[in-house]
Amino acid sequence: MASLPWAISSGDRFDLSRAKALLDEDHKGLHQVKRRLLEFLAVQKLRGDMKGPILCLHGPPGIGKTSLGRSVARALGRKFHRIALGGVKDEAEIRGHRRTYIGSMPGTIIQAMQALGTNNPVILLDEVDKMTQNSMFNPQAALLEVLDPEQNGTFKDHYLNTPFDLSRVL
Repeated sequence: MASLPWAISSGDRFDLSRAKALLDEDHKGLHQVKRRLLEFLAVQKLRGDMKGPILCLHGPPGIGKTSLGRSVARALGRKFHRIALGGVKDEAEIRGHRRTYIGSMPGTIIQAMQALGTNNPVILLDEVDKMTQNSMFNPQAALLEVLDPEQNGTFKDHYLNTPFDLSRVL
């Protein structure tokens, strides 16, 4: 718990001309996507806070969704982390294992926060469509808690059993 970034934030840079230059430098073409990302950043700048924003990038493999997320993080001056959700079948992989189990550990979200050392990174949840579900486990419910702005301010990882604020994560 001591290694979590409870109050450590990276300062956001809302320089739209710099963001446009970085997006153009990193990606050739994709004009509509880059324009929409710049609109999103402009709205967040006018709004004054980055609580609960979600960007949804959709498309076939290999078109640059991950690199676009990395470019947005670079433009904002935030750290970037990619979490692959393909094949996740248990909510404990997202929400963590209870400490009563042998080999228990925090979920992927809290592990990412520990690794990045900041409470406002850009986290890309990749391969959401490849998550699995069965009658016993429902990882989509845990993912909803991570993404829902009404719930993610008090995200409770089972390993920590203490609420952690994910509302500043993009």
